[in-house]
Amino acid sequence: MDRMEEYEALLQEPEELPPALEGAVARARARVRRRRLWRRVTAPAGSAAAVFAVFVLLVNLWTPFALACAKVPVLKELTAAVAFSPSLKAAVENDYVQYIGQSQTDSGITVNLEYLMADQGGLMLFLSITGPEEATSFMPRVEFTTPDGESLEGCSVLMDSVAPGELSNAITVAFKGEGEPQLPEALRLTCQVRAHIPGVTDYDTWTADASFTFDFPLDQRFRGQGRTVEVNRWIQLDGNAIRIVNLELYPTHARLNLEQDPDNAEELQSLDFYLEDEEGRRYEEGSASGLSALGDSYLFESPYFADPDSLTLHITRAEWLEKGREFITVSLKTGEALEPMPEGMEISAIRLNDTTALVAFLAPMPTGSSETSMRFYQLGSGSYRLPDGTVEFTGGHSTYASDTLWRGTPDEMALPEGYFIEEYTIERYPWDTISMGLHVSRRTTFDEPVTLTLK
Repeated sequence: MDRMEEYEALLQEPEELPPALEGAVARARARVRRRRLWRRVTAPAGSAAAVFAVFVLLVNLWTPFALACAKVPVLKELTAAVAFSPSLKAAVENDYVQYIGQSQTDSGITVNLEYLMADQGGLMLFLSITGPEEATSFMPRVEFTTPDGESLEGCSVLMDSVAPGELSNAITVAFKGEGEPQLPEALRLTCQVRAHIPGVTDYDTWTADASFTFDFPLDQRFRGQGRTVEVNRWIQLDGNAIRIVNLELYPTHARLNLEQDPDNAEELQSLDFYLEDEEGRRYEEGSASGLSALGDSYLFESPYFADPDSLTLHITRAEWLEKGREFITVSLKTGEALEPMPEGMEISAIRLNDTTALVAFLAPMPTGSSETSMRFYQLGSGSYRLPDGTVEFTGGHSTYASDTLWRGTPDEMALPEGYFIEEYTIERYPWDTISMGLHVSRRTTFDEPVTLTLK
């Protein structure tokens, strides 16, 4: 019996659940009839979807049931994988998940492609990877096309590393909101995987240890799901004009779409916010994929299945970049900035050799940080400008808290307590000055949130 057959058998034969679950589904159905939030699970007794929905609700809400589920393969893994995300939990509770159940092995590495959640905003794949015992994690690199090789347009693909054997939403496709993209009837996933083995893996060079190709259909009921709430309201936010365009509500996430007045003196770089409905439920910023923004579209936890009558926006913090201050120039001889830095931020630079430089932005850690819970925010943009005006990107940086900068070098220096460092390495750079890209020139935390009713 393969995993798809196993899955169907579990749905169609609930009487074979462990003894600890006997009578649980019937009792759950009696309870959910009294709750408006769970109306969907009161489908006819013969509905496999209803049994699945009740199962997921019980796992999340009743501890004895969750413990008994340790004896049930497949389904217990999904409930654990979505436990961190209110949006994904709501999607599973509403039977909004497609089971794929495909597995392939190459060069000692196995990829199990288990579940899919898709809507008009994009799609999310749940998978697990196993391989050599000494591997501490696996990193997939993927490409999506149709089975005929046609590329998906207007989307971003996010990938994350996974722990061995752990079911994870490691792959996300996010459509950028240009028009109304429709997912095709079927997809082809081309996937390369690298095993991270301490002391063996070369982290500076990507080398695939295994390659896979999966073809799978997309369930018709998931394609194109989503709705839009029009807002079209202008507000003055921290001295700048911002238009709240609309809300895009999807099963897996939601988006707050903004527009900035071109006459603003500053560019909005990021926004901290939450939405609250009429019953006091909060929908926080961010998404299960880790993606928080796409341009002026800000992602948040989705109220799609709750379908509240009203939603109020609460803005708690904003980051701005003053127009004309996109770069800051620093000397690689003295390590000092050659122009004024934004308030609350410092910069330092050194040379490692004739062609490699290190540049560090420094700033106090935000309120609420501690030795056990450190919080950082972005300072640089990750770009730098060559003397001829060409803009290049560093390819990454490291952020850490320390009381010492440039430790172990002749330029080592002490820092005030409570600072953090955002450090960039720039290679093949022989010039004496460098213009580093700024992400933010001003941060405002509002004592009282800026509020606006959107729906």
